[in-house]
Amino acid sequence: VDTLQGNITFSHVDFAYKDESTLLNSSQSQPNTTTPSKKVLDDLSFTIPANTTVAFVGKSGSGKTTILSLISKLQVAQEGEILLDTININDLTKDSLRNNISLVNQFPYIFNQSIKDNLLMAKPNATQEELWEAVEKSYLKEFVDQLPNVLDTIVGESGIKLSGGQRQRLAIARAILRHSSIMIFDESTSSLDNYAQEYIKKSIDHLKGSSTIIIVAHR
Repeated sequence: VDTLQGNITFSHVDFAYKDESTLLNSSQSQPNTTTPSKKVLDDLSFTIPANTTVAFVGKSGSGKTTILSLISKLQVAQEGEILLDTININDLTKDSLRNNISLVNQFPYIFNQSIKDNLLMAKPNATQEELWEAVEKSYLKEFVDQLPNVLDTIVGESGIKLSGGQRQRLAIARAILRHSSIMIFDESTSSLDNYAQEYIKKSIDHLKGSSTIIIVAHR
């Protein structure tokens, strides 16, 4: 599948992580089994229509990140069904998912290259106009305009020359360039101050209505 619309359906989904501790059989010296832990998700059903925005809010361990892992196929449900549009997620290739899902997490990886090169990671054939549009929509333009080499400024290993909020906005600019059907923001503002959070919120607002947006947060 080249392009998904972005509809997401969970139908009676169960999931439990495997307990990494192993049990020793009394007559054997080698571990022989693992045991499932308590269910993180139990008979979970919901539908997210394409191009809508939803938030999963809750304390650590409540299953928020597990839901994202299942949508990204990093984990597989033990029971139930997950559909993207009308297709069972198990029938989609990793390439299909990668092409249709963008993830911005709490600590996005920024390469030790220029701002432009970091953006082109998302869309190698992007025009100069598209690059600046992404920078503007992610509220980075004012900052970039003040840099001596503008888009050609090197940001350092892991974006060390950028603030936390600037790194997040650069990651959002990459997501804007990719224009994925599904965009996931996993705790993307949790380590930022209120000022930086407001910029991130405005950046996400620019995407509403054009992609399915999932926001995960503690609050």
